[in-house]
Amino acid sequence: MTGAPLPDRLDTARLTLRPFHMEDVERFVPLIGDWEVARWLARVPHPYGPEDGRAWVALAARNRAERASLDLLAVRRNDGQPNDGQPVGGIGVILADGEIGYWLGRPHQGIGYGTEMLRAVVATAFALGLPRLWARIAPDNHRSRRVLETVGFLPLNDADHYELTAGRWRFFTRETA
Repeated sequence: MTGAPLPDRLDTARLTLRPFHMEDVERFVPLIGDWEVARWLARVPHPYGPEDGRAWVALAARNRAERASLDLLAVRRNDGQPNDGQPVGGIGVILADGEIGYWLGRPHQGIGYGTEMLRAVVATAFALGLPRLWARIAPDNHRSRRVLETVGFLPLNDADHYELTAGRWRFFTRETA
């Protein structure tokens, strides 16, 4: 991985992905704390409250400073709509091994935000020099499976373990451009 600085923000068509801040806690905790979201996440306790949110913001900042991971809050872009700046989910990648994970609040599922977030972070991770990314999903998480496959991830021997190499990403993005 290169020593390039981690980005302060990534912009997609509808979202801005940026570091988590303490002032975000009250807005993202109800989203990730929803059992229908948390149940799919391996490392998120339930119930998830404000203390968990504050601990996460502090850990994400420390991991960023140490270049251990890039963890970003996805918020709606300022496009003049009533929900400008509204958190919709989060995404992160562990920089040592390329593990990627993401979540979306229930009101924001099924409208393409997951694919948008994942494409932005995948491009950034490969630009930082990671050779491969991987994700593991719950067996019944069909929505997450579709997001991964749409972005170009392939299942490995274990159908719940997905991988995307930098070479495949370059090929896949050329083919879908």
